Amino acid sequence: MDETTQNKKATVVITYNSVRGYPAGTYNGKNGPVIVYSNDNTETWEDLAEQKLGSVMHGIFGRINPEDIGQVYLYVGLHARGGALRAARILSGQGNKLTLVACDCDASEKQAAARRLGVPLIWSGCGGRRTLGEIVERALA
Repeated sequence: MDETTQNKKATVVITYNSVRGYPAGTYNGKNGPVIVYSNDNTETWEDLAEQKLGSVMHGIFGRINPEDIGQVYLYVGLHARGGALRAARILSGQGNKLTLVACDCDASEKQAAARRLGVPLIWSGCGGRRTLGEIVERALA
């Protein structure tokens, strides 16, 4: 990180899918770094989604200090819903400013989880790619 973003908190985007326009990596934004944890795919993982989410989460834990994070956006889809909601409980318990990004498959379960955790919910299309890309764009501006 350069000096301008060194002391600013990071925005973290987490998905088992890809983020449109932003491969996994760290990007320097005006208000701090934006870190994208994702996989490179354009189609759904279906039965592999939980495994893909697990590998993404494994890459995060132990590598990021919660004190360095300002905002976390976590995608909750259809195929890795259970793992994503478990991750949401962990992330929200670390004092992170968590926002769920979700498709409307099983919408009531996702709404209930957001209410229980006391976190905002942003609706997206299935896969979340476009919405997550827009979130990264705004965080970088």
